[in-house]
This record gives sequence, structure tokens and C-alpha cells, in this order.
Amino acid sequence: MEKLNIGHGSGGRLTSEIIFQILQPFRKENVSPYLEDCAIVDGNIAITIDGYTISPRSFPGGNIGELAICGSVNDLAMRGAKPNFIAMGLIAEEGLAKDELLSYMESAAKVCSELSIQLVTGDTKVLPKGQVDGLYITTCAIGTPPSNRDPLGMHLITPGDVLIVTTEIGQHEATIAALRYGLSVPSLQSDCAPLWPLVEQIIEMDGIKCMRDCTRGGLGTVLCEWAESTSLGIEIEESKIPISNEVSSLCDILGFDPLYLACEGCAIIAVAPETSEKVLSVLKAHKLGEKAQIIGKVTEEHKGYVGMNTKAGGRRLIDMPVGEMLPRIC
Repeated sequence: MEKLNIGHGSGGRLTSEIIFQILQPFRKENVSPYLEDCAIVDGNIAITIDGYTISPRSFPGGNIGELAICGSVNDLAMRGAKPNFIAMGLIAEEGLAKDELLSYMESAAKVCSELSIQLVTGDTKVLPKGQVDGLYITTCAIGTPPSNRDPLGMHLITPGDVLIVTTEIGQHEATIAALRYGLSVPSLQSDCAPLWPLVEQIIEMDGIKCMRDCTRGGLGTVLCEWAESTSLGIEIEESKIPISNEVSSLCDILGFDPLYLACEGCAIIAVAPETSEKVLSVLKAHKLGEKAQIIGKVTEEHKGYVGMNTKAGGRRLIDMPVGEMLPRIC
């Protein structure tokens, strides 16, 4: 009997396969043809759900409470939806310090307050010691999609579209990796942040096609999903991808590929070529997009595949990762 392994939760190839299999029993009823991280229901409701199991629960740049709100807010934002309401489920381990739990709730509440998001319902379970690792959080967020345009999504991507990444990639998972491996990188911290304030600046602009936050599986996996789902080719330039020296150095030490490192405050955006420079300018004017860069384009060539022009002058095929570089990073 085939059993799940840790790679099935990596966000890469095995995750795609298990999701396909999970959805099979539902196809007789009804499953949305657009498997985005956020669904648009009845044309005026945006909804998403996610679970958070990160270890360690606190890290430079955030904690599990802040991450849970930011992650769900970002999934809404990637469809152009304004976050309004959130539901939260807590599964805690017997023996977890109450003050620690409440500190995470303070962090979550702070993000909600900043974005005027209302906590509307939730659930709390405490399991016997050893049956859960400290604390897991599930969030379901509901928002309002834009009323004057189609919801953003992969189905809008066309050849010639320009690809913009909003900030340096890999910051979140690199931070968690440094903690796990006992590496001291004082200036390295997670990019954990709610992206709606950034998205709000561009959502009314012409030419915005599709957005995705680069979480599990990182930038590389998102681009592969877009190429395979649209049967279009994608070309990116290695020299244009923003990566901090800290992330690059950590990847050199641990043998990681930064293209596949998870982010929690970074998005990739597909934009029509005639408006790409204007969009880039608006992004750079916001603190969350100061390091935004155009990194590539959509093409009719090599359909279904992602190619990267390397700094060395060659071309590299980018594929989804099969295993897991680092589990429990979100």
C-alpha cells in the first residue's frame, strides 16, 4: 500500500499529484476548473483556507500567529480580493505555555487591526501531550473581489506578458533553515507580511493578469504551475532575480536552490507588456515592493516549460521539486 511521505506536503510535484488524486471523488459533483489558492464564489465572495505548522513557532521577522493571518490575506490578495473576515482554528498540545499562545494571538490580532479584518468564528482543541507538536493553526479568510474587473487568475495569462517579482526571494525559508541548522545570520529575517496594502496600489491598473505568492516550493514551483496549467512557455533571467547576499550564502552552505525557497511576503505578477513598467514603478514606490524587478516573460515557445537564462550564458530547465528541502516552513 502506497503511503504519504514528507514530499507530498512540499508544494512541488508530489503535492500536485496528491491534490489531483484527492479531488477525483469530488469531480462528479463540482470542482472549480481554476485551482487557484483562493476561490471566487457567486462572483462576489473570495474565500481561502490554509494550515500552519511552522517550526520553530517564533522566528526573526514573525511568528505562527502573524504568519497565519498574513498567509491567508495574501491568498486573497493574489486574486485581487480585499480581506474582510477570518475564522481561526487552534489545535494545541497539552503543556503549551498559555502566555506563549496568547502572544501569538496578539500578533495575529495586530495584523487584523492594521487591515480592518474581523475575526468572526473559530475553534480550539487541546490534545494530549505528544499528539501534536505545540500548536497548529488553520485559518479561513473571506474577502471581496474587485467589482469592475475579472478576478485575477492563470486563465488570463497570454504570450508576451511580463513577469515581475515584488521583492527578494527565499527570505522566509532561508530564515527557518538558519534556525534549524544553528547558523548565525544576524541580518537575515523572514519576509512575513500581508501583501494586500501592496496589491491595493496596482489592482485597478490595466494589464494585471495573474498573481501568486511564492510560498511552499518558492518562485520556481509557481512558474512551473503557470507554464503547465496554461500550456505556455516561460523564460526568466537569472541575473534579474532579486536575491539577498544572506540567502545566497546560506544556499551555498546548505546546497539549497533559492528558486525553490518559500517566501511569505513576495509575489510573482504577470502583466501585459504595455503596462509593465508603470506597474513596476508603482510597486517600487511601496515599502513592500522597493526591490521589485522584471525577471522574464511568457512565450509561445517550449510550451509547458520554464527556461532560465543563466548568468554563465547557458539555459537551464526549471522543474518542480519532487522532494522537500525543509519541512514545516509555514
